[in-house]
Amino acid sequence: MQCVCSYLFPAGEVPVTVSIKPSVVLVREQVTLSCQLTDGVPSNTLVFWYKMEKGRDAPLCSPSSPGGVAEHCQDEEQGRISVRWQGRALLLVIRQVQVADEGTYVCAVNGSVVTQEATTHLEVTAVGYKPVLDRVVQEEGMCRYTCKSKQWYPKPEVTWMRYGGDTVNVEAETNVTWSETDHFTVQSIITVPCDNVDVVCVVELIKYKIRQMGSMNEIIALESSNCTYKGKVRGFHEKPEVMWVNHEGEDLSSLAQTSLLLEADNSFAVESSIEVPCGQPPPSFVTTDRGHSPRIAQQSEKSNVPWIICFLLLIILTEELRARNAHLQSQIALIGNEDPAGRTNTKKSRRTR
Repeated sequence: MQCVCSYLFPAGEVPVTVSIKPSVVLVREQVTLSCQLTDGVPSNTLVFWYKMEKGRDAPLCSPSSPGGVAEHCQDEEQGRISVRWQGRALLLVIRQVQVADEGTYVCAVNGSVVTQEATTHLEVTAVGYKPVLDRVVQEEGMCRYTCKSKQWYPKPEVTWMRYGGDTVNVEAETNVTWSETDHFTVQSIITVPCDNVDVVCVVELIKYKIRQMGSMNEIIALESSNCTYKGKVRGFHEKPEVMWVNHEGEDLSSLAQTSLLLEADNSFAVESSIEVPCGQPPPSFVTTDRGHSPRIAQQSEKSNVPWIICFLLLIILTEELRARNAHLQSQIALIGNEDPAGRTNTKKSRRTR
């Protein structure tokens, strides 16, 4: 993206053009401002850059003529700002861009033939940290979610959504503060039923279509051909069982990488990821407490949820019947090796020998 501003002089004079690449730059990146002179500008003309600020129009670096060398820049100790000639263009290079660098920059041309100024505006953005969520269980099955993120510029917007893209229809308590070190810091709080496990906090620079999303359980797409989905669930007091299920009910757990973490409060946290071709319906990340019904931490299509739950209940019931059958077989074998009085059948043992 390039912003070009051209200024045409009266008849008999020459144009001066200034430009920025890129016109919108991220904090800590580099930007180059160019002041292009035509061949009609004499070689002894002085050219310099300055930033338009109240009560201050001093050059950022010492003036120089085409092909010359500019010295003594304002931030000589930091070395972030420098100028150099590239043909007939005086380049102003700003490294490690800061929020304070945003503003209007002026290229001043001062000579015996022409005196002119051309301006352009530099926009600076800072993409903040990925939002961090915290959940506190309250009374009557309600959970209070707090979303925090900092290092944003300009001021971002905060919305709460679900994985399907629907907005959470709950009023949020959102507070945005400013400081020189952390830029804009956001904190947003909502209270929803605890079974709403798929809430997502979205912090966004709407003008630049830049966003960061945070949740207790994450699903993200990383590549164009394959999409990686990540699930994370906390708060299990017993070691949970986990599995990934596609929209047809097939178990995809063999494709997943899962880790079980024991947290400071002796509860378990599960982190799992799976990679599937993009374009397919997202799989569901299912976690089950031993002795409890399964719960779906992530879901792709709400219409499939009852069917998936029935499928999982069938798996659990089958495993329980298999265990009971094995126990029954062991009891039958034990009875067959005892006489009616409860003594071990020694004749059968001798015959075996």
